[in-house]
Amino acid sequence: MDGFSYQTYDRLTRAYVSDQGGVNYSGLKAEMAALSGFIDQLAAVSPENRPDYFPTEDDRKRYYLTAYNALVLFFAVSAFPDRHALWARLGYFRNKHIVLGGRKLTLSELEHKIIRKQFLDPRIHFYINCGAKGCPLLKPGAIPQNTTDAELDQAASRFINDPAKVRFDSQTGTLYLSKIFDWFSEDFIRYLRVARALPHPHISQYIRLYLSGTHAEALSRISPEQVMIKYLDYDKGLNDQ
Repeated sequence: MDGFSYQTYDRLTRAYVSDQGGVNYSGLKAEMAALSGFIDQLAAVSPENRPDYFPTEDDRKRYYLTAYNALVLFFAVSAFPDRHALWARLGYFRNKHIVLGGRKLTLSELEHKIIRKQFLDPRIHFYINCGAKGCPLLKPGAIPQNTTDAELDQAASRFINDPAKVRFDSQTGTLYLSKIFDWFSEDFIRYLRVARALPHPHISQYIRLYLSGTHAEALSRISPEQVMIKYLDYDKGLNDQ
């Protein structure tokens, strides 16, 4: 193998994932052999056992983000047409073993012990997709080489400017947020404290980094202490078309 190829993942997601993030699971299931082949490639090669293939942080982040999304797709396709399998059986995330570069772990360990711990980048929460409609949209295509940072900025902007995930009511001063901001609040607050040097960070200050339009203007006119936070219901339905 000459390096690591994302060609199969790129082709499959462009063919079976819409621009709105919906997955044609029945169509993808017909190409299970190709998807399984990519999963086998992940099992054989990773930044841990072949660091020469992934010399930069961009390369490593690209690999692990793609691996997470590809493995969730694989489990969802394997269970399809059971649309409740992934979120009804959390064992897919906590107990079901995956293999990356010869190392056995779980999806939860991939997310929490590798992706979150290794990169300390809260934007990853807007790119990795757990198969639920409440997740960030699954983007068709693989991340082009050396563009991971730009892709994550785009993902953050797309998520935070989606009214189904984030919206601000200027009349009541209420900021409605996806549960993702609640579950991973420490990641966003740490970023504001360390990377933005804010001594008393507030989640609304992170939202303002990406929110645009009239809601952004209204949010900027009040102090963080005046913002009331409410979390939106999380849609656990399968992200099928």
